Amino acid sequence: MRLPTMAILSIAAGISLSPPAPASAPAPFDGAWMTCETYSRAEICSYKLLAQRGSRVCGVQRYFATNAYYEQRFVGTVKDKVAQIEKICGDPGSETDTYCAGRAPRDAAKIGWGTSSERLFQCRGRLFSTSSDAPASCQGVTPGMGMPRVRSLGEQGPQPEDRAWLAACAAGRE
Repeated sequence: MRLPTMAILSIAAGISLSPPAPASAPAPFDGAWMTCETYSRAEICSYKLLAQRGSRVCGVQRYFATNAYYEQRFVGTVKDKVAQIEKICGDPGSETDTYCAGRAPRDAAKIGWGTSSERLFQCRGRLFSTSSDAPASCQGVTPGMGMPRVRSLGEQGPQPEDRAWLAACAAGRE
């Protein structure tokens, strides 16, 4: 008698006895990743801000090398828990030699998208990158390696035009 009463009360209250529908799986690469260190008594931060929609991943990144910051935009595809970066543009450096359209100096030799062999993967809640010929493996990863996920990039984050590009790219309009 108790079970039928519970069923009637649940239905009357608009609650179903069937299990809830499964939530859609979160996009594992969606979010902000940042690491900071001190260099010449100044805080130097590198980041990747990623937007994943299905298997498509778009990102903006900044890193510090040779006493300068380098910023890039990139587009890739996620497969088997690895994001393969397919095209990249931005400040020429170790990641690309191609400026993004609309952001190049007048004398720039290369403008538009360049190719990339970088792959992104996660281990223990941190983001790692490797070249395409190296395996995406967590073997040998120790605490403190990689880029931790952060809630916000704060003042370190990308400019509004890069955030607008990221939203457009995630929607399929890069």
